[in-house]
Amino acid sequence: MPEPAVSITRATAADIDRIESMLREAGLPIAGVRPIIEDFLVIRDGEKDRIVAAGVIEWHAGDGLIRSVVVDPERQGQGLGQALVSALMASTPADLYLLTESATGFFRGLGFESIERDAAPAALRQSEEFRCLCGESAAFMRRSVVAS
Repeated sequence: MPEPAVSITRATAADIDRIESMLREAGLPIAGVRPIIEDFLVIRDGEKDRIVAAGVIEWHAGDGLIRSVVVDPERQGQGLGQALVSALMASTPADLYLLTESATGFFRGLGFESIERDAAPAALRQSEEFRCLCGESAAFMRRSVVAS
């Protein structure tokens, strides 16, 4: 039986503790999350009204950096991460970038390609995520939007 359709909504200020807790448990940075909490997209468990997935695009001078994509471990493998990232990608016509230590294959499956960190737009290179939150070992990836 197919999974029911998920409802993706914007986070509210009241969601910050749950999102930060999920990020900490996943070993992801929480620095810089609070100021952009209402930009996050979230998926809530319909029965418990509890956030089970979250992610955001952090903007730097028109360049979008997908960050803080997290899925509750009990709900992984159900397509929630894919649904969430697809919604983030659909929210903008801009090229999107990301840094990842462990999800290269996941993002490659969504159309991202690995590129050299030196190819990052200048505004992204100045972001806290790029400069200090993600180590040099993190893969830098881009999803280009090709004009049709």
